Amino acid sequence: MKKIKRHRYIYFEVSYVEDSLFCTHPELIQTIQKQTYKLYSKSTKELGLWVIYFDGTIGILKCYHKEKENVIKLLQSLTKIGIKTVIITTYKTSGTIQGISKKKLNYTH
Repeated sequence: MKKIKRHRYIYFEVSYVEDSLFCTHPELIQTIQKQTYKLYSKSTKELGLWVIYFDGTIGILKCYHKEKENVIKLLQSLTKIGIKTVIITTYKTSGTIQGISKKKLNYTH
């Protein structure tokens, strides 16, 4: 019997150090892929990592529940996305996408 892997959803915000254009969804993915391999010598697939939503400032990532802490450390270790200097803050995690959507409403500006 195949074991189903549980997931966690992580709500995060990207703050830009300098006033510049926001980074794009593909830039974020490429940066996460490089950093994942650099920190853990793993692919994003091995962490179950998937960018569910990203609008340039806020986003939601999906990962395997056992990798949640590694993914949070990964996000917080990012200082650049493309050529843009950034600070990434993680706010909440949830076991469901609906749960993270409800929780993120408390942090929107």
